[in-house]
Amino acid sequence: MSREQYAWGLSNGVRVLTISGVFWLGLAAWTTGFGILLITLPLALFVGGVLIRANVRLRRRFPGFSPRSLGEAPKGSLTRRIIVSFYVVTAAQWISIVLVGGICSALHRPDLIWPLVGLVISLHFLPLGRLFGVRAYYLLGMIGTVITVFSILELTDGLRLITVGFGLGVLMICGAAYMVANAGSLVSAGAGKSNLPTGSSV
Repeated sequence: MSREQYAWGLSNGVRVLTISGVFWLGLAAWTTGFGILLITLPLALFVGGVLIRANVRLRRRFPGFSPRSLGEAPKGSLTRRIIVSFYVVTAAQWISIVLVGGICSALHRPDLIWPLVGLVISLHFLPLGRLFGVRAYYLLGMIGTVITVFSILELTDGLRLITVGFGLGVLMICGAAYMVANAGSLVSAGAGKSNLPTGSSV
């Protein structure tokens, strides 16, 4: 992939992590109580706004790139293989989330829905780490998995959701901040690399 393509892909990751982090923190604060929500949510929104602004500056460093050009990547090229693989991982994540919601509802275990959704989201970072060559994704996946599995096995009800929400929220905000702060080195290291083995299939 070109530097411009990789940088915009990295930027998309920062945006999703920021929004997800704010969501999980808000969910945990809402579960804790209205007072905590009033304190936590403005702070989370402020941090999220700072990251989004930094992310916009990152995109402006590559003004010549258009996301539409990704759809014009030649068949069989590295860029096309990465795009297809990303869509497969994303589709698998959303299908898993729908299944988690349906199964938990059928079993009358709504308390497990959000922790299991968090587990699915955490696990989906692992193939993304391999796909884009971003080590931070591996850490997000592993630490997120530990947080969610621990909460499912060891905690109950509100405490489970609070732990998952604050844990994943802080984790994703930190991941987004790391990627913004190290965007230059990440783009230089990742652009042009073949992160998919030749002939691999997804």
